[in-house]
Amino acid sequence: MSRINFDDLPLTSDQARAARNFFGWSQKMAAEESGLPPHKLKRFEAGNFIPDVEFLAELRAFFEKRGYKFDDTPQPGAKAKETGMVFPAGVVGSPEENQGSSLGSRVHKSSLSHIRIALPDTEMGHVLDLIEENEEKVQGLLSAHVQTGVFDRFSDKAEATHGEVLRLLAENGLLFAKLLGREVGGKPAPELLRGDTQIKTHADLLHRTHADVHLAASGDVAAKERRKGKPLARSLSSAIFG
Repeated sequence: MSRINFDDLPLTSDQARAARNFFGWSQKMAAEESGLPPHKLKRFEAGNFIPDVEFLAELRAFFEKRGYKFDDTPQPGAKAKETGMVFPAGVVGSPEENQGSSLGSRVHKSSLSHIRIALPDTEMGHVLDLIEENEEKVQGLLSAHVQTGVFDRFSDKAEATHGEVLRLLAENGLLFAKLLGREVGGKPAPELLRGDTQIKTHADLLHRTHADVHLAASGDVAAKERRKGKPLARSLSSAIFG
């Protein structure tokens, strides 16, 4: 079996991850925008899979077409940078670091509405992954049939399931705010997230209830594992308050 020369590959996993984060996309978003298989992108970025060269070439071309500049890219979007005609929308980094339009190869004027992500690359990656995980969970829960009770309009299971949906959507609201550099209810103190201090306000209650999402967003591995192993709620109250 011939050995793979990684220097000859069109793209490395680190380059793909950096390009995706530049545009503020989760892996799912990048796959949808590029039309490439999401499972290949996910496994490639994880470092445990080398896809075919054609996939890597298409993924690289996709990012370059939207204005991303790799270290060895021959000056894509240089004209746009010089004229100031484009502004990277919804991205991390400054116009001096990268150039081009995130919405396609067509030049867009600087009046284009945009979102500036305020987090560093690593934290942004954690946040985007959490948002994607929550979206996938919500989609799964929403596909379940609503069960009715004997006397009530909805069964306890139906209320608990819908409570889980609302909880996950609330978490994504907090996470999207983080992307923009905002903390809903103020930045929570570490001791509040650990449960070492008394809850005094509804902001405290919000942060304590969603403590693991705050911790996971900062890269806490234990919090991520707790979230993965958390069973579905059995009541509306436990769905909301954990």
